[in-house]
Amino acid sequence: MNNTAPTDTTSDLQRTANLVVYFATFLAGLTGNLLVVLIIVRRKTKKSMNDFFVLNLSVSDLCLILFCLPPLIYVQFIGYVGSRFYCKFVWPMVTVSYCSSIYTITSMACYRCRVLLHPFELPPHRKYVSLWISSIWLLSFVVALPLIIVSEFQEQFHGSTCYEDWPNTSYKRGYTLSLLFLQYLLPLLTIAVAYLRIGIDLSRQRARRASVTSRGDISTAGTRRENIKIIKTLAAIVILFALCMLPVHLAWMLLDFGGKREKEIADIIFHFSDALAILQSCLNAVIYGALTKHLRNGFAKYLFWLLSCFGIQKGLNRADSQGRQTNEFFAHEMDTFSC
Repeated sequence: MNNTAPTDTTSDLQRTANLVVYFATFLAGLTGNLLVVLIIVRRKTKKSMNDFFVLNLSVSDLCLILFCLPPLIYVQFIGYVGSRFYCKFVWPMVTVSYCSSIYTITSMACYRCRVLLHPFELPPHRKYVSLWISSIWLLSFVVALPLIIVSEFQEQFHGSTCYEDWPNTSYKRGYTLSLLFLQYLLPLLTIAVAYLRIGIDLSRQRARRASVTSRGDISTAGTRRENIKIIKTLAAIVILFALCMLPVHLAWMLLDFGGKREKEIADIIFHFSDALAILQSCLNAVIYGALTKHLRNGFAKYLFWLLSCFGIQKGLNRADSQGRQTNEFFAHEMDTFSC
């Protein structure tokens, strides 16, 4: 790379843009995912299987935000990695967090498919839920284990870096292909099959309800609407994951399997792919907050509570005196909050 002024300016602009994205992602992701965890944990009603999956998804994103983003911001400021601990633990945690997120999303799609196809089955026991989520994390660590083993720290006169010390290129290419399959293609294929079966079942329900009496329709309409809302939420998260993670996998494939030209393209993609993939981690909470009713209400209630604690509620109370719907909207769980 030529050491010219335009290159330095471009590098500074890229570093500044990355820092803005990292800081914004850290604040939004930390706040959003912590709110999701808080709302689900403090929910008084019995938690559903979907609640535990959403909780695990937020925990996975929090791991990425807390373990990976601060070192990345540090690297952007200082310019070098810093320690062998970072290379052996923090760096592979990115892979663990990504795997846990996509496996949780895949589990949510599979479970929703099972609920729709077998509506009269009893919900799984709490132990079964714990085993399922533990298996997600175990599988995520197994996928990242080769990276933990081969990750090494290298000190150089102009800085330090992490690198993968594979026995030969074939091992490295094999691991890149396995990540593409286990982290991207297989989960998306599984989700696509689950959604296809869900779509077929919903279309059959629509056909059946045309010939069933209205008494039977009343009992299934609410459940069907709930399932459709959950499916839309999952679809939005899956599309976001597919779009944000594609550049990362594409860049690694070009880097490990391509020639000189492909490596240059991969280097260009890496300039924005990491920030894009990390940005996805904070948007999961935003999507759930926008599309899931009880989480959306929970976000609004905590915001209302914060405003009341800072004394900004006085102006809101005057508006409430003209219409009591706002108080009714927030009164459901306000008794659990105190300043």
